[in-house]
Amino acid sequence: MSEVFPDFGHPNGIGASPWYKLKNNKLYPDFGHPEGMGASPWFRINGEKIYPDFGHPNGIGASPWYKIKNGKLYPDFGHPNGISASPEFKLKG
Repeated sequence: MSEVFPDFGHPNGIGASPWYKLKNNKLYPDFGHPEGMGASPWFRINGEKIYPDFGHPNGIGASPWYKIKNGKLYPDFGHPNGISASPEFKLKG
């Protein structure tokens, strides 16, 4: 199972604890997430795009929040803070 860690572009900086775990193309809050672990997926992966899922506090989203490129997650046009050239997260595992 893969884990997702905050990267250098994240507003809180690089993190040593995983914020999300990847299971069946869904991202679930993990023990490093500020709100703790969760049983409902916050994001779903569709190709190279990541969308908010039913467990996300803002609900399901039709616009991608992140784009996956070389194992890094970059904010995409649907992200509340807009597109960024700096990765907010990185996939490991």
